[in-house]
Amino acid sequence: MKIDSKGRLYLPPYIREQIGDIVTLKKTSKGFLISPGERVDLLKEFRKTITSEPPRTGKPENWLPSKMKSIWSTP
Repeated sequence: MKIDSKGRLYLPPYIREQIGDIVTLKKTSKGFLISPGERVDLLKEFRKTITSEPPRTGKPENWLPSKMKSIWSTP
């Protein structure tokens, strides 16, 4: 297999026939693994991402107004 001047990986026709048009490239401890992939509806995935709740990373704090104002003020 070769990589062209634009950084594209060239797969010979006999491999493309077996693996299909969509592939997944995964880095492993022994190198890279190319396997058949699936088509993804990017608009559907984008909508799912922007409408989902972000994961909480800790317990929320209830700050006093004076502490909030200290963040806003400039020295």
